[in-house]
Amino acid sequence: MTEIVKGGNLPVPGQAWRVAVVRRAAGDGVPEVDASALLLDASGRVRGDGDLVFYNQPAHASGAVRLSGQVRDEEQRVADWLEIDTALVEPAVQRIVITASSEDGTFGQVPGLHIRTVSAATGEQLALYEVDDASTETAFVLGEFYRRDGAWKFRAVGQGWDSGLVGLAEDFGIVGRDPDPAPDDDPAHDDEPAPADEPVSGDAAPEAIPEELLAKVREAEAGAASVRTTPRVPVQRPPRTGPRSDAELFGQDFPEFVRSGEGKADITVDVPIPAGYVIVEATRKGDSFFNVRSIDEKDEGGGTLLANTTLEDYEGRRCMHHDGKAPLRLRVSTSDASWTIAVRPVSTLEVLDGSAKGRGSDVLLHTGPAGLLTSQLHSRLGHEWICVEGYEPDGRRHLLANEAGRIIRDTRPLPEGPLLVQLTSADTHWSLKVRQNRFWRRASR
Repeated sequence: MTEIVKGGNLPVPGQAWRVAVVRRAAGDGVPEVDASALLLDASGRVRGDGDLVFYNQPAHASGAVRLSGQVRDEEQRVADWLEIDTALVEPAVQRIVITASSEDGTFGQVPGLHIRTVSAATGEQLALYEVDDASTETAFVLGEFYRRDGAWKFRAVGQGWDSGLVGLAEDFGIVGRDPDPAPDDDPAHDDEPAPADEPVSGDAAPEAIPEELLAKVREAEAGAASVRTTPRVPVQRPPRTGPRSDAELFGQDFPEFVRSGEGKADITVDVPIPAGYVIVEATRKGDSFFNVRSIDEKDEGGGTLLANTTLEDYEGRRCMHHDGKAPLRLRVSTSDASWTIAVRPVSTLEVLDGSAKGRGSDVLLHTGPAGLLTSQLHSRLGHEWICVEGYEPDGRRHLLANEAGRIIRDTRPLPEGPLLVQLTSADTHWSLKVRQNRFWRRASR
């Protein structure tokens, strides 16, 4: 274990590292802490706002630096992990500064603050610096990676600011404060204890994600890419005069359809449904296999809408587009479990107004301005997967989250509404939080 003191430096071999900003978890007077990084040129300043990697911009455009996630251990320590690949660092970048900031407290209230660097290839710990003199600071430069004679070195800095991340960023060439106070950004499920077996030690890298979950992530990413490269197909709507509500842009209202049964069944929705999006909701008692899919007049499946294999007393929702040309037909596949299927218009959805919490698959209606969507998931049973997609009225799809892991916190741009926000996960609790983009602009020299 290579420990260094404030001001000390040492070489860091290799070209890819993982960096952990470690501290006591928030609660009982300990404030939340966010890790970030700044990529600086030879003058010690950023080249633009893209050189700040933080919770609103978790990856640098070059791919050289990214925030990769957060883990906890049984002693209630928490670590934000950053990944650095110097092979991707642009020649103009001479330093990569690792920082920590708090919006609701000082670092004198944060026990155990330290930074450690491990090799991404071997997991070997390369450097450890522990902050032992924090007081009233609300932002810290913990350490920096810098070029020297064609190689990279790490220096323990330990310099504090009392003006938070904004003030720190201003000193490195980024100017601008939020036009409005940001919403509270506490993690989801503050009332629930975090899983107790997440490693933060540099002795071993975080647990590998199972390949089957990574396959789901890659599949969703590929699906989003194909949508972006496929011309839009306008959704046919009946003519109408006067303004429409956000929900009506996805489809007209129709009478709700509800059907209950037991075991396998084919269902024909016998209420008239105009062309557009509909919401399919299913509940099932018990813990047997359960699958709902749409079928056409030839009994051919149109893809799974809802599925579950383990969750007892399952409930889930999903959006689908209906062409309005023939009655909607659904196929329920299960054993002898009792179930209820409901088909409802988009106007019955809950509006995503700031934040939402739930479990399993669900659909929400986003009607507000563009911003940032943070998707968070905590699993107590093992690695899980969460996928959040947004659908515009014309069918365009946006991938808003697509992550696998045990503790997931993913922030991505959220387009302006109206947007159907479709969330898919297994039996794990999740939360969504919307906030406005923070304003940053480059300082004049």
